[in-house]
Amino acid sequence: MTAPRPSRPAWVPAAALLPLRLFFGATFLYAGLDKLFDPAFLDPSSPASIYAQLGNFARYSPLSALIRLSEPYAAPIGVAIAVAEIGVGIGALSGLAFRLAAAGGAALSLLFWLAASWSTHPYYFGQDLPYAAGWIVLALAGHDNLMVLRRLPGLRKTVPIGPEPAAALLSRRAVLETAVLAVTSVVVASATLPIRLLGGLAGGVGSPSPSPRVSPPPGEGLAIARIDDLIEQASLSFRVPFDAPSPLPAGDPGVIVRLPDGRFVAYDALCPHQGCPVAWDAADQVLLCPCHGATFDAGDGGRALGGPTIQSLAVLPITIDPATGTISLAG
Repeated sequence: MTAPRPSRPAWVPAAALLPLRLFFGATFLYAGLDKLFDPAFLDPSSPASIYAQLGNFARYSPLSALIRLSEPYAAPIGVAIAVAEIGVGIGALSGLAFRLAAAGGAALSLLFWLAASWSTHPYYFGQDLPYAAGWIVLALAGHDNLMVLRRLPGLRKTVPIGPEPAAALLSRRAVLETAVLAVTSVVVASATLPIRLLGGLAGGVGSPSPSPRVSPPPGEGLAIARIDDLIEQASLSFRVPFDAPSPLPAGDPGVIVRLPDGRFVAYDALCPHQGCPVAWDAADQVLLCPCHGATFDAGDGGRALGGPTIQSLAVLPITIDPATGTISLAG
């Protein structure tokens, strides 16, 4: 008769999930605070704002119609997402309404996948789906099965199984914890406001320098550059006023490139992956996204060459006045 195999301590599975819980909780808490501290996030003139992000997501997301409807409410939506991330992070770290917080983290991650990461190709380059899967694991495990430190003095005891998810969500204690978590999240989020105001008064946080914009010249089209501007450098970034008629979406930066064969081309400079501004890489003769490494062929209609997207850059039609050397966006 063979000897029974030694059983694994019951606390091991819970301990294995603890790093995931700490990392996800800290990351979502940081993400929410980072949005509220970022002066560009709610600035409609910034290409990094929630306004510009929604406009970019609407081009490729399967939720484009819903995103278009939500664009007029970009600021409250951005604040709500930030507060929700803070709540999810606090809930994961503290254990308050843990399953609800984890379910909220999964819902946010799935929403981000459908909106922000949908154009990421192949899908495993995107980060939102792994976050969603991890949050689902934590929601199923529950807080009771993750309280490892509480059980360390009695490791030989049987670890009790946590309550069923449905019962845990409907219990009186869960309702009270949800209320406490909601109030705590709003208080933490509100604490960022005076810090931002103080930073703005001090000339630090909250005082972004304005981006240069081009102005429309007399006549048709919107001037973005002159040929002389592109003699010593192969590319030039530009931005147009929000109230100017232009094929460039409001708030988006643009880039114009002088190709080796002498042609001039212009593109919407927001990467279709997650909206980072691309820049000309003279060494490799490509437009490069510095955030995630996507590359685009400026000489072939902005075609994606590599990286986490298969979407091309949006081409901007231009006209060139040979008499004045002015390069303009075509209406």
